[in-house]
Amino acid sequence: MLDKRTTQGTNFTCFQAGSMETWNEFRLEPPHAPVAMQGKLFLRNLLQSPGIEMSLNVVQPGEEMPFQHKHQSNEEVYIVVGGQGQFLVDGECIDVAEGSFLRISPPAPRTWRNNADQPLYFLCLQYRADNLIEGGGADGRKVEAKAAWPN
Repeated sequence: MLDKRTTQGTNFTCFQAGSMETWNEFRLEPPHAPVAMQGKLFLRNLLQSPGIEMSLNVVQPGEEMPFQHKHQSNEEVYIVVGGQGQFLVDGECIDVAEGSFLRISPPAPRTWRNNADQPLYFLCLQYRADNLIEGGGADGRKVEAKAAWPN
């Protein structure tokens, strides 16, 4: 689904989500989530990226995700980009804040809670656990051209 927030070219798709403060406007409804969820947006279809799912998430002060979940095949990496709170995984509670990164294996039950007085913002990357990529600079290639920035 492309809309006015999306720009598409031959080799790219860009979705403008807006500032983190507006992420609470996003909402998922069943069947895209087990229950209605405010402050969550999946980006895979918007970005046309079939190999990875990414979502924007915000949990308001005093709120928690309405359910725990686990996966059958997908790992998740969470990146806290603002605020602080707690992450519950395999029954262990981890305090998190801006700059926290978490990798979670498929079978681990997990959920979030914001026990602070400011919104908790995080990104979630979801991908097949058995998918091996060459990371770092192994896949990159330098382009011998000067960047042509517009004036």
